[in-house]
Amino acid sequence: MSAEELSGQGLAPLHADMDALGVQFIKCHGLGNDFVVVDGRATPFEPSPARIQWICDRHLGIGGDQLLVFEVPQNPEATARLRIYNIDGLEAETCLNATRCAAWLLMEETETDAVVIETIGGLIPGRRAGDHRVSLTVGMGARDWQSIPLAGPLAAANGLLDNGALANPFAINMGNPHLVYFVPDRDALDVRALAEPLQKSSYLPEQANIGVAEIVAGDRIKLVVYERPGILTAACGSGACAAVSVAWRERRITSRTVAVDMPGGLLEVTVLDDETLALTGSVSVSFHGFFPQE
Repeated sequence: MSAEELSGQGLAPLHADMDALGVQFIKCHGLGNDFVVVDGRATPFEPSPARIQWICDRHLGIGGDQLLVFEVPQNPEATARLRIYNIDGLEAETCLNATRCAAWLLMEETETDAVVIETIGGLIPGRRAGDHRVSLTVGMGARDWQSIPLAGPLAAANGLLDNGALANPFAINMGNPHLVYFVPDRDALDVRALAEPLQKSSYLPEQANIGVAEIVAGDRIKLVVYERPGILTAACGSGACAAVSVAWRERRITSRTVAVDMPGGLLEVTVLDDETLALTGSVSVSFHGFFPQE
């Protein structure tokens, strides 16, 4: 089956007869930010951290930036619950690229144009926004240091969150913690080298995603994100929302609709009002298959 044929089936490949082939999965991505998806609603799937690491390993397993597991929702307003696991085996609060992919799979399965995804970070509504495009509605993000969380007020960090060209960050929680650094030239920096020690700072008790943003125009931002637990991803939905939220509040951009240029392509973020954003981007399905039971 080709990727084009598969891409119109939503979660259908995960509902084939279970047999000795093992655990079924779908591989999908949003602008190169890629995920292994397992449907654990009918048969619970609770992998160990070591198993998650193997699944996400690009040499030994399937390979992906995260493992996504659908579960039966706990909130009656949700279509499904989404568990999101990082490559280190630990669970993440949310990931908006992952949620966008999950929303599209669920809309294909239910033949609807809108769903609600339940995550640790809260309920996230999603709707169709064109061919293989999904728009999510998310909050503008909390900026009090307890919510991010930081070890103390940002003003008291005393350089613990500065490293060379990355200095004077803005901290924000988009359902997961982010630091946003504005720089004059994103491409001139070795983001991995600069961001890695910052991510491990003692001032970040739960670490954080490190966003490096360049304001190109009033309606365009170039961004790269060094994500927890230590990877440069092709795209980061929550990072794009974090950068636009901060830039809008700090009056660094003038347009309510902003193109966020990431290594994997463009995401569109729209400031709907003082409380909410819309994140819109593409979804692609790569392949599906089986991996051995643990």
